[in-house]
Amino acid sequence: MSRDFTKAGSPLAELEIAWQDRLADAEASFAAGRDAGAMAATLYALEIRLKVLICKRLEVEDLPQAFEIHHLDGLLLLAGLSARIQRKGAARVKRNWDEINRVSKDLNDLRYKPASNWMHQDAEALLGQLRDPPYGVLLWLGKQR
Repeated sequence: MSRDFTKAGSPLAELEIAWQDRLADAEASFAAGRDAGAMAATLYALEIRLKVLICKRLEVEDLPQAFEIHHLDGLLLLAGLSARIQRKGAARVKRNWDEINRVSKDLNDLRYKPASNWMHQDAEALLGQLRDPPYGVLLWLGKQR
């Protein structure tokens, strides 16, 4: 399958808002005890945040449709950060990244299996790996230029 790298997709301005909205959705779902929804929204927030970084790296106002993928390692690579997260100084962030990435492989389970399959501690851990100082993945992403 050939991909068109010039066809515009989601606008950067919308992506900037959307990742923050998904994070707020995750926190609200977590507070309401809706753990599968909290976990899914957490993963969506990270995915969209990476797409924002891709747009900025490429200096484009719209995410190329070819990059509208859902593979976290691929998005990290496209954002130009896969080597940085491997560096010694990012070891604790990398551990958080690895755990988030592992959970992301279960996204279809989050979508299609009953909420009772997920524990509150799972959602709490995932949110912590994403946002908690000083080694949260979102904080680390925000420091990358």
